[in-house]
Amino acid sequence: MRGYAARQPEGTARALVLMAPGWIKTDIGGPDAPFTIDDNIPKVVDVLLAKRDRPGLEFLDYSGDTVPW
Repeated sequence: MRGYAARQPEGTARALVLMAPGWIKTDIGGPDAPFTIDDNIPKVVDVLLAKRDRPGLEFLDYSGDTVPW
């Protein structure tokens, strides 16, 4: 994603995001995960909607906080 973002023309006002949705109770996440899909989907959608107005690449978690690369 960083490579893709670097290849965009200068001045491109495109919002790019990598999302860390959190540890979710699923078959893969297991029963000990703190969140359900129903808990986190609205949070993820809110973060993505807020990102629309901020061009550039960000790696964000489900609460909109920056995740270190």
